[in-house]
Amino acid sequence: MYNGFSEESLRKIAQQKVNFRYSVKIHLGVYIIVSILLLVINLIFTPFILWVMYPFFGWLIGISIHIIAYILYARGVYPMAKRGLIFHLDAYIFTLLFLTLINLVTLPQYLWVLYPIIFWGIALILHIIVYLIYYSSSKIDEQGKVDSKKSRAVERELEKMKKRFKS
Repeated sequence: MYNGFSEESLRKIAQQKVNFRYSVKIHLGVYIIVSILLLVINLIFTPFILWVMYPFFGWLIGISIHIIAYILYARGVYPMAKRGLIFHLDAYIFTLLFLTLINLVTLPQYLWVLYPIIFWGIALILHIIVYLIYYSSSKIDEQGKVDSKKSRAVERELEKMKKRFKS
């Protein structure tokens, strides 16, 4: 036993990490090869219109989420609330960079990209606040289980329900 894990379960986790790492490397390799191919096609057939930036940056959003997912798994970030917040932040950054690029190329005199930046930013701030209130005050008990404010509230509610059904 290793910190509560059997040899077999550790082997499965190691195998999943290696599979995940290879899938990220393959995805990144395909992204680079296809991007180079698209750039060559763009420069040969339409050198004055740089349309290739749209697939570059659009696909980069997926690559960034794939890499973040691997890093979170490899580092053992298992609380879904924390993962969700990190994915939300990653999607916010890369999607808005892409939208900003589209805005500046297509309609630079009108900065419509400020609307998603502001309103999605408000949603992200609310997500961070909810995370901080309900999940960041987590404690780890003797068995290694995460004890968050939410899980403590669930336990209290469960005790109330047990008392109610006993009588």
